[in-house]
Amino acid sequence: MCNPWLAILEREIAAKGRGQVARELGVSPSTLSLVLSGKYPASTEKIENRVAEIYGEDGLVNCPMLGEIEPARCADNWQRAQKIKAAGNPATIRLYRACRSCLKRG
Repeated sequence: MCNPWLAILEREIAAKGRGQVARELGVSPSTLSLVLSGKYPASTEKIENRVAEIYGEDGLVNCPMLGEIEPARCADNWQRAQKIKAAGNPATIRLYRACRSCLKRG
């Protein structure tokens, strides 16, 4: 692969599966298949930007609450934030509220 974003995309799919990555990126699994096979009929610019936003360009993403963190930590926090209600300590609740309203994964 000559494009770094494609390598990142393949790494994430290998780790999590195509369905999970598609949900995180907000696209369909078939879109990912077309992109990876080089048969996507439209520009991949939006997908490239989304991959960089969600999984980082240099291995880190910018979290408004935690600063620079690993994409896996971001994804884990976001997934847990979808399940939390109003339990936990105040710092945890603030983090999860920020995750729930985060535009990167929302």
